[in-house]
Amino acid sequence: MGYTRVHAEVHEYDVFARKTRVEPLHQVGSVVAPDDDLAMAYARATYDEERWVEMMIVPKAAIISLWAPGGDS
Repeated sequence: MGYTRVHAEVHEYDVFARKTRVEPLHQVGSVVAPDDDLAMAYARATYDEERWVEMMIVPKAAIISLWAPGGDS
């Protein structure tokens, strides 16, 4: 069985943000939480040092990788 950094009852979320409307979203970090509401609170508390115009979280399990470094494209 492979290593996982999260407990079965919590989920990992990637946090994306941008400072201006014309700037693309970029990943600023990640948080671990038992539900979406706490993940939003953790993301705000952890990554709100910048003046973002937009911030969003995405459950890591919902991300579909099309290709990755060293993988087949």
